[in-house]
Amino acid sequence: MNSGRWWLLAAVVTVLVAGATGASAADLVGGGTTVVTPEHSGQFAGTYDRGAGSREFSDRLGAPPGGGTGALLLSTPSDEDKIQFITGELSGPLGTFADTSYWTRRDPAAGDDPTALPSFQIAVDINGGTLQPQELYLLTFVPSRGGEEWTKQDAGSGTWCVTRQDGGLDAYRAGCPSSERRTIAQIVREHPGVSAIAAGVNQGGGDGGLVAAVDLIHVGSRTYDLEPTAP
Repeated sequence: MNSGRWWLLAAVVTVLVAGATGASAADLVGGGTTVVTPEHSGQFAGTYDRGAGSREFSDRLGAPPGGGTGALLLSTPSDEDKIQFITGELSGPLGTFADTSYWTRRDPAAGDDPTALPSFQIAVDINGGTLQPQELYLLTFVPSRGGEEWTKQDAGSGTWCVTRQDGGLDAYRAGCPSSERRTIAQIVREHPGVSAIAAGVNQGGGDGGLVAAVDLIHVGSRTYDLEPTAP
């Protein structure tokens, strides 16, 4: 399954929190559009890249409607490769992510799985407050639609795999049963203090040969337009 092996070390939260120091909730969910380019990537970065995975800002697959001229191209040549683009800005209450979307497009010439697409991930403190190691969880949305045309992924209205990070690979390395997925609203009800730490797109760990583009990452009232060059 695309991005079905959610490989993320608990130690990565150190990177995310370090990048979030001094940021406010408004940094991620405030209004407006931010253009992200190779020269001006803000707090976006690859927090747990692995192997020969790569990312580049490119116009090769174009852009979705309203997305300028290009996008971020992700490539994972083998199943062991992984590539991410995550913002370390402190994002605040998880409820804001009920309004989350991003656009995806597969390269028609790459990969054997026609359903494989980049996922969206949120690192959260399940209880809020001061983060303890056992409170770090990862929420993963895996698209079930889309392909060789630009498709909007409405992650905020979808269901998410909820996995606790336990100092190593998470318990759902081989996948997450649909019966164990939750909506953002359900997660907030079950864990009233849950707080998002960082979020972004992810590809790999089972997506060998996949080349796909992502653009217009939207959370709350903020949109990130990923472009090869500044407008």
